[in-house]
Amino acid sequence: MLQLRRSCPQEWVDFNDHMRDAYYVLLISFANDQAMDELGMGPRYLKATGQTLYNVDTRIRYLKEAHGGDALRVDMLLIDADSKRLHLHSTIYNDTTNAPLAVNESVLLHVNQAGGPVAAKFPDEVTDLLAQRLKGDAAFKPHQRVGDVGIRRE
Repeated sequence: MLQLRRSCPQEWVDFNDHMRDAYYVLLISFANDQAMDELGMGPRYLKATGQTLYNVDTRIRYLKEAHGGDALRVDMLLIDADSKRLHLHSTIYNDTTNAPLAVNESVLLHVNQAGGPVAAKFPDEVTDLLAQRLKGDAAFKPHQRVGDVGIRRE
């Protein structure tokens, strides 16, 4: 399981005195970047191959408020993958109280930017890393789901 820790800076707080909704998604985006790097698809991969991941579906459920100065934690699981896509599940927690603040699910698509962009299969070395991550993350079960998000198989 991937974990990302940040705090809620005062600049992220809106006039309601809680973290603006867009910053929950920004935290997930930072965790996505970390996941891409850990799975061998970070900035060096893009530069070397012209391939990267695009977020094609992301949905979030807001559960509780975060406030300026709160310690935040994102726990991210890879819960599914096929030859071109990843399904990620993330929970944002108040890292001090361990209260869940939001749940997010995203589907990322592997693309070749040089070709248009066009969807592209993962190379074997990435497929191996995905299989390892899926196996490791299977030990953790998401406590809450967002809803109708995932990889559709025909």
